[in-house]
Amino acid sequence: MDLKESLLLELEKRTREHELKENDLFTASSLASFFKMGRNTISQYLNDYVKNEKVIKVNTRPVYFFHKQALEEKYETNFNDCIYDSIASLKILMMKDFEKMIGYNGSLKSVITHCKAAMSYPDNGLPILICGPTGTGKSMIASLMYEYASHQGILKKDAKFISVNCSEYADNPELLVDNLFGHVKGAYTGADEDQVGLIQLANGGVLFLDEVHCLKAECQEKLFLFMDKGIFHRLGDNEKWYQSNCRLIFATTENPDQVLVHTLLRRIPIVVHIPSLSERPQIEKMELIYTMLMKESLNLNKSLCISNYAYKTILSYDYKGNIGQLQNVIKASCARTFLHENKDNYCIRLLDLPDYMFESMDTNILKNFDQNEKIVSVLDLNKEIKSDSPLMDLYDNLLNTFKLLEKEEETLEQIIERCKLLIQNFFDWLFFKKKNSFKSSNENYLLKMLDKICSIIMNKYSFTMPNTQIKIYSKVFVEYTKIVTDAQMWYSFHEEEVQRILSLLQEQYPRDYLIANELLENACLNLDIKMDKFMDVIMTIEMIKTQKEEKENVMGLILCHGYSTASSIADTVNQLLGEHIFDGIDMELKISIDRIAQLVDDYLQHKEPIQELMILVDMGSLEGIYKRIRLPKCNIGIIDMVSTPVALEVGNHIQQGHLVKDILEEIKNNFNISTRLIEEAKKQDAILTICATGIGVAKKISVLLTNSLPKPIPAKIIPYDYHSIVENGVNDSIYSQYNVLMLVGTLDPKVEGTPFLPLENLIDNDQIQVLVDYVGQYFNEEELSKFRQNVMKNFALSNIVNHLTILNAQKVIDDVEEFVLEAQRLLDKNMDSTSRLGLYVHVACLIERLMLKQGIDEVEGMETYSLENKEQMDLIRQAFSGVQEHYSVELPDPEIMYILNYFQE
Repeated sequence: MDLKESLLLELEKRTREHELKENDLFTASSLASFFKMGRNTISQYLNDYVKNEKVIKVNTRPVYFFHKQALEEKYETNFNDCIYDSIASLKILMMKDFEKMIGYNGSLKSVITHCKAAMSYPDNGLPILICGPTGTGKSMIASLMYEYASHQGILKKDAKFISVNCSEYADNPELLVDNLFGHVKGAYTGADEDQVGLIQLANGGVLFLDEVHCLKAECQEKLFLFMDKGIFHRLGDNEKWYQSNCRLIFATTENPDQVLVHTLLRRIPIVVHIPSLSERPQIEKMELIYTMLMKESLNLNKSLCISNYAYKTILSYDYKGNIGQLQNVIKASCARTFLHENKDNYCIRLLDLPDYMFESMDTNILKNFDQNEKIVSVLDLNKEIKSDSPLMDLYDNLLNTFKLLEKEEETLEQIIERCKLLIQNFFDWLFFKKKNSFKSSNENYLLKMLDKICSIIMNKYSFTMPNTQIKIYSKVFVEYTKIVTDAQMWYSFHEEEVQRILSLLQEQYPRDYLIANELLENACLNLDIKMDKFMDVIMTIEMIKTQKEEKENVMGLILCHGYSTASSIADTVNQLLGEHIFDGIDMELKISIDRIAQLVDDYLQHKEPIQELMILVDMGSLEGIYKRIRLPKCNIGIIDMVSTPVALEVGNHIQQGHLVKDILEEIKNNFNISTRLIEEAKKQDAILTICATGIGVAKKISVLLTNSLPKPIPAKIIPYDYHSIVENGVNDSIYSQYNVLMLVGTLDPKVEGTPFLPLENLIDNDQIQVLVDYVGQYFNEEELSKFRQNVMKNFALSNIVNHLTILNAQKVIDDVEEFVLEAQRLLDKNMDSTSRLGLYVHVACLIERLMLKQGIDEVEGMETYSLENKEQMDLIRQAFSGVQEHYSVELPDPEIMYILNYFQE
């Protein structure tokens, strides 16, 4: 094999093994070094392969080469050309189905999930209605649904996509009926032969009815029979039935409730709404502009540039026609540029934009644009969208880490530990690797001001922060000012996810959240820095010192006269215990008891809810402060004559989770000091809803139960993690916060002393009295009767399945019933009706999760379980094979284990 052939093989290997991106491995220099040959020789060979259409060349600096066939096979696409001006141009051509939609993983994520479900649903998909203003991309989504179904093998390769714009037939509905259903010879004057309708032409494919609101009511009604049974008559033939299995997609720009017949709407189970361009994140608008300009660059076969003023105007304009109008603006601007430019590079300037855009433009821009206009390559716009800042990388990494919590792959404590490591790595980069030594006066001022802010907060919350830490925070804020625009764009894109994380942190780590929030608020106010809310997430996590630092509803507080007596004892004990147990409040010698009580009261209000409070004081006169502290429902323990050994003993008991009453008893026996106990705590009653398959179903059960109540009740109905309850039982943190009355769910976690009500008992109305016994105290006879009726209605099997999944309830129940009967036969086990109902609900939810790729893949101890139960697991797989084939899903081993639990119980 000669060198030239070896070169092609090596390039093929590199193309298959590495991602398509700017990588030195794909340069002539790297290949020359590998073969120990001159760069010019290798470059000549590669260019020969480009001419022979075996290699793709990207004309950037440096030039990149890729093996054409390997690239096509790897990304399942075809390239018509072999020379491109950027890798971004290549990537645009490689996008498949929904990837072509800007925002497919952002503002349109939910829409696309529903579109995939509509196409994937067995046996023949589900009708879907796409709503949204003109120009938002409804037709494109319909087309991509067809592409998606083709790529997924849902549709055959020869399946057709037929689009009909109903507005063209608004004044002639009979013609539309003829086109849709077809006619037979002689059906009307001029019908000289049989004509196949579009519905039949779309058999096995997709029929898209755009602007469906333009159809007359009688024309809408003619679709009913076809939607129900897949059969229809041709015009002029009321005897013969014709069949078609096409999937139906409808679209409208109007409110469907006002323009569509309600009987038609009832036959469309999935309705999605496309947001207008103004409602979508700014970053998606930037991506749209970039992608459109890149496509025009490919069409013109020229590099494109754009002026800063032209770009800002395009970005800020309010497009009434949405994406369609934006695309027209880009095309019109490129057309004007094409007329007056005669170079290799075309440049879009402000005056190339359509005239109507100038009406809303700032007059100062129009006056001065020719003096301040700067030119930017379209390729550089992509760099504006995707920042290389380590701080932005930290944003992405932290958000992805929290997604593990949503998937229930790790606990919150594990997530916090992961995040703290990521933050520390960023701090290390900032402090040691980045050459940034606060040389400017602004940076020096920021450090001094932040030092004052931190001093105030440390004094208020009685904790210490090393000077090195304050210096790190000042460096973080300096770094933030450099990427503030990127950060705020990022936040607008992920706002909903960030708010969920913040709510969780505020609930689980209230003290750390308050400190971080106050620090950032003061920093923003005094340093004139406007920071997004994800910085609150970062700073809150940074404030969390250890996994166990924030004791659930338990707190230790030391009060002493003197400059630093209390804080010194608290700091010493916390360090010895390796955990933050005590806060210390230092007081002047002449301070009044009322003033002390006010300080303590204000301090404690920021730390609610507190159910157990230990106060250690240095002299008897301070004991009376409890009478002035406003802490309802809190057990307060007072210990006199505090010392480091006493505080250490108390802290040790708190660390072990002992109650105030027991701690006081131990201290009284071991130390000759006085104590006092004030018992007032009363936990709120709670009913927990749980589900072995995940917190999502538990939340839906909670909603059904809450909706069954005729009026609000003092007891809380809380969806909770099944696995946490199984692992911890009554020692779970939820039991320290609430008086748990009972558990309602799909699988019994077997918690001693806490009654469990299976969901199936509610479905068949058996043992409903158990639930009535707990909630009946809150209702009169009339309300109790209403509660029973609501439970019977809300927890009917079909309603349960319909509420817990997006699937067709009756269809799923039939499929599940077939599986359960087959499983019983194969396992030679007969389930009672109650257990069978529970399994129905479990498997119905399971099917949906498997369709959405959310099945449970890993469970601790699964390997041992599989070895011990191999035969039974194989039988469940066999019984599930019909469901598996019907819904195109795979059944993981952990899911089989949960199914077998129903039979074993």
